[in-house]
Parts: sequence; structure tokens; C-alpha cells
Amino acid sequence: MQNYVVLYRMEKEMLPADPPFGFQCEAEDTEHAEEQCENAYPECDIVWVWQGEKGVGVEPALQEYWGNVPG
Repeated sequence: MQNYVVLYRMEKEMLPADPPFGFQCEAEDTEHAEEQCENAYPECDIVWVWQGEKGVGVEPALQEYWGNVPG
């Protein structure tokens, strides 16, 4: 199992400029991490999945996400 941070949005609760929420989990792969997030937040829209070191929080995932969002 590896550490993942899944960034997701809840469109009904967010403004377009709001940063995504982060869901941290241990998973076998990206698809497994996405599945866990969707199980926890059924109405979510997944926008990014980051795999990396455990204990660093969601900041590295957010930095990677913002660096790859067209704008």
C-alpha cells in the first residue's frame, strides 16, 4: 500500500475559485485511491490524485495540481 492524496470538489458547496478538498488514504494504486474517495464522498468530482510520502499533508498535491491546471 502507498500513500495517496485525492483532490476533489463538491460543486454544490464550492465557488469556482475555491481550492479542492483533500482526501488522504493508503491504496494499492490510483484507481483504488479514487474509489476510496468516492466511497467517502459519493457526490465528489475528483480533480487530481497525488502519490507520495506519508505525513506531508495535502500541500504537495495542491502544488502539483495548481502547477498543472490550465489557466
